[in-house]
Amino acid sequence: MIHTALKFLVDEVNEFIALKASGDTTRVELNALVDQDGQIKIGIDKIGCSLVNIEEERIGKTQTPYAPAVNGNSVKRNPPVKLNLYILFAANPNVDTTMTNYEEGLKLISFIITFFQSKNYFTQANSPGLDSQIEKLIVELYSLPVEQQNYLWGSLGAKYMPSVLYRIRLLEMQENALTETAPVIDQIGNLTGGDSLVSHINS
Repeated sequence: MIHTALKFLVDEVNEFIALKASGDTTRVELNALVDQDGQIKIGIDKIGCSLVNIEEERIGKTQTPYAPAVNGNSVKRNPPVKLNLYILFAANPNVDTTMTNYEEGLKLISFIITFFQSKNYFTQANSPGLDSQIEKLIVELYSLPVEQQNYLWGSLGAKYMPSVLYRIRLLEMQENALTETAPVIDQIGNLTGGDSLVSHINS
């Protein structure tokens, strides 16, 4: 699901850039910024899109594990996990030392910012290419203080590149496996003899 969401966003960005600039229609690549040896993985005149953090969204988290009745039974399913994804778009200025490539990278970063400024909310209604299992994606520009930015690039094992960081909110993940089923309670009453309340259950 994570890879599906990010691939969708990268495709949307590439479509926008293709309208704004001539040439390759895949200017943004979903890829690690550097490999395990510290070598830059971003191609010439390309923007790398990389997942740098996954965070659980706890606000509004569903607490009840029960779902609507199925065939007369109440079914128990663990609540979905709602995630925030932090993705980094970065241009590699070290591929070539000419100012032309550096300026091209900055231009592509500008296109990305412009795109998400114009469209930051994705649903099935406004984005037919969105996977049917994804209800919505909300994209927010996320700015880091210089100290945290230095820490991020250090953890990535790379030197700073012209870049922009976004938070993708509310990617919902849930496995459809049922953990428990139980008969539905349809009424509550008193037993004769003064016993406590009991449930009359559908068989």
